[in-house]
Amino acid sequence: MTRSNLIFTHGAVFSVGLAAAMIANSFREPGAREAASGDDRATRRQSADGSAIINPDAVSNKNRTSDPQVHSKKGGETPSDRLAGIVRITDTFERQRALMNLIDTLGPAEFAGVADQFRELDHLGDSRGEYDLILRGWAKADPLTALDYVGQHPNAKAGSAAILSTWAGNDAAGAERWALDHHEGDGPNPYLAAVIRGIAGNDVATASRLAQTMPQSRERAEAVDAITHALFLQGVDAAMAFPASIGDEQLRGGFVAAIANRLIDKDVTKAAAWVASMDQGDLQNRAARNVADAMAKLDPAAAAGWVGTLKPEARAEAARGVIPIMSREDITGTAQWVSKLAGTPNYDNVVEEFVWSCNTRAPEQSAVWIQGVSNPDQQRRLFNRMLGEWAQHDAAAVKQWVASNNVPDDVRRRFSR
Repeated sequence: MTRSNLIFTHGAVFSVGLAAAMIANSFREPGAREAASGDDRATRRQSADGSAIINPDAVSNKNRTSDPQVHSKKGGETPSDRLAGIVRITDTFERQRALMNLIDTLGPAEFAGVADQFRELDHLGDSRGEYDLILRGWAKADPLTALDYVGQHPNAKAGSAAILSTWAGNDAAGAERWALDHHEGDGPNPYLAAVIRGIAGNDVATASRLAQTMPQSRERAEAVDAITHALFLQGVDAAMAFPASIGDEQLRGGFVAAIANRLIDKDVTKAAAWVASMDQGDLQNRAARNVADAMAKLDPAAAAGWVGTLKPEARAEAARGVIPIMSREDITGTAQWVSKLAGTPNYDNVVEEFVWSCNTRAPEQSAVWIQGVSNPDQQRRLFNRMLGEWAQHDAAAVKQWVASNNVPDDVRRRFSR
């Protein structure tokens, strides 16, 4: 296989990540960074309330050095001409390298035209990922205008996230201020997760401070994931030590779960030992099921033994991670193990997990186990769903089983017809 074929075959896997790194490391030549930094400072001034605003004179001067004709001396091509050719390049690596080269030459006033053109063109590449590259380049040149632009077009949330995370990596305070000023309502701030993603790699402490201001939500989970990723760049030990610094118990549990999930991929044994070492069952509980599942895939018996080392509050969730894998090989043995867990907090959930692990292979046994669920609403829901699925394959057997066993009256009426 030729080198170009290899690049084309594997380029889709790493091209967006590589291109994002090129934005961070190659947006300007090293010798030009100091001058570019001065340019950016000249382009902005502070308003009375401290927010950044555009200095029109500075932008005008900067644009004169970024005139399309100046950039297109090579072959006389304008940015529009170049983009039209770039989107037709079949080699993923070469296409994105050409796109990055184009972005590197654009002045702040040229990005809107390039973004408009890209959205209208048919192209061979990852249109969402490559469009994000344009937005990220724009965020480095003029984030405020870029945010105004995406707010007027479809997929504004995704576009805003790309711009805010890039801006936050260069100007954390400015991006945070914009995110806070533009959030409306009492719900979770949809912009903060993107800001935290941009900050985390440079300043975990600030990213964590912002995450603690967010209510429990999907947005906060996204923030936790971004911070966790940054923590692992500092090392596994740094990541495992981090949750102890979080005062909010719910957030601390979120970090434990996220760190454990990432640690599982590196060292399941270490993840299991770390979770078991925690002195709070609620913290163990957040990570227990995924760790147990990963252990059971390697050794179900060892995973079952690990469940017993946890605090009682975490054992039910951990057992739910073991049961599906253990029962594939030995339903009877799994049933015996589940019986030994009786009295564990949230034991009904353990029983339910076992019911679903064998409902298609041993429906009679599965149905019998439902009778042991103590919560009447949960029991009724399980009977209706499990017996309903069984009846699709053997309605006569279900009718006979219901007639011979103790079930709620409404369940009996439904399946005795």
